[in-house]
This record gives sequence, C-alpha cells and structure tokens, in this order.
Amino acid sequence: DLLADAARRGVEVRVLVDGAPVGGLTRRSAKILDSLVARGVEVRVLSGPRSRYDFHHPKYAVADDRALVLTENWKPAGTGGHASRGWGAVVDSEAAAGRLADVFETDADWRGAKSWSKFRRGESFTSADGAPANETYPSKITPRNITIASSNILVAPDNAEDALLDRLDAADESIRVQQVSVGGRRHSLLGATLRAARRGVEVDLLLSSTWYVEEDNRKLVEWLNARAETEDLPLEARLADPRGRYEKIHAKGVVADDVVLVGSLNWNENAASANREVVLALRSPTLAS
Repeated sequence: DLLADAARRGVEVRVLVDGAPVGGLTRRSAKILDSLVARGVEVRVLSGPRSRYDFHHPKYAVADDRALVLTENWKPAGTGGHASRGWGAVVDSEAAAGRLADVFETDADWRGAKSWSKFRRGESFTSADGAPANETYPSKITPRNITIASSNILVAPDNAEDALLDRLDAADESIRVQQVSVGGRRHSLLGATLRAARRGVEVDLLLSSTWYVEEDNRKLVEWLNARAETEDLPLEARLADPRGRYEKIHAKGVVADDVVLVGSLNWNENAASANREVVLALRSPTLAS
C-alpha cells in the first residue's frame, strides 16, 4: 500500500521479483503484484533461460538517498515480525543508495527481466502453504539510530564472498555468526571462522533449530564443538533455543570485531556463486556491540 501511495503522488516506484522462487510464486503473491501494477507501480520479473542467476534472492530497497538492506522477505513471517528472527538496517547515505540503485538498474533492465503483465500470461501459481504467519512475539530489540564510520554494499556473485572471507580473516578479537544453516564442513566461510579460532579469535556460531535444518545443524554443531575441544579453540557452536522470543532464525548476519554484515547471503552451497545476493557491511563499534 505504501508503494502504491508513493506512485500515486508521483514517485517513480519499481519492483523486481524472482519469477521462480523456492516453492514457486503463490496465488497470494500474484494478487499483490497485480494490485501494484493496477495502482501504477512498475513490476518486473527475473525468470527464464536468460536469467543470470539461479535465484534473485536479495531483500533490499532504495528510497531517495537511503538504502534498506534486510535478511527478511516482505511477508508476515519476515518483515511482519510474526515468525522469524531477522536483521536489517537503513543507511542514510547517498553513496550506498546510489550503489544499490545501480545494482537494481543492472538487474531490472537486463534482458532476462520482463514485465509482470507479460510474465503472468499463461503462468500458473502455487497454492499458499497454509495461512500467513500470525504469531505474536515480544519486541525487545528496538531500532536505534547510530552514526557509523563507513558502509559498503556487497553483492553476489560479484564480490560478497571474497569480501566476507577478507573480513573474517582480518578479525583479531571476536566473530559472531547467526545463520539458518551452513552448507557443510568444508564451506569457505565456515573455514574462515575456524582459521580465526585457531589464531585465538573468539568465535560464536548460532544456527537455526527449525525442523527442516535441525538434524544437519545438530550434527555440524556437535562436530564444531568436538573440534574446539580437541584443538582447545575459543569456539562455541549452538542451536537456537528461542523460548518464545521468535519462531525460527532466518537471519544471515555476522559481527566481526567492529564490522556488522547483514543481508540475504545464506552460508549454503550456491548462494555466493549462483544467486543475486546483497550484503551491507557497516563499520561501527557501537553497532557491533
């Protein structure tokens, strides 16, 4: 509704979505996109053989000179706050907003993108998997305004993985990671956290305990903690125990010394190399704490 209101008052509003997300586009999503187009919002879809990425997975927006980067989808479970633990930041920075706007223009105007009206002709949509999330959780972490030393937009598959590896390899005090899951013991980013622990950096890793990742995450947590004990490393891995504070972890966040990294990049096998992802790197001791 806010996007439609902006379009009605003359703001140029463009929306770009993935045409084949995991589970498919739902009828509920299709109705929302139909409504946006009907109210003057330009909606484009990345789909088909000309798409440059397996999935268009970022969660961001650019509003004038502000950049919004989230770990969360625009749905009740995510931005609605009715299920997932997520992270996000709004950066008041012309440079960051300009960089992110360039990413949007590159993707939205690529030949693999088509208008929603053209895409939906003859397209079938999936049934929504149950009702939208509607649980209520206590809001104990309030937004704060913080002055930061610097911000940087990282994108996959371009530079995000290398930048994250550099940041983890440069840490000399502490690394804290919150992720849905990790794509195996040999994942590059997990390897960087182990290297950090071996040089004395305090490492904490928190993974989701939700049903679809619990078994694999438990095995990885046990393996990491066994390695920490065997090698006497300052590393601890845990499964989330929400206890009513949230339903499940959906965040993809890292705090490495005084740098916070927040965005859509899962630590799975293909996110960094095959998906479009956006990560915001913010340097600030206050924010990191």
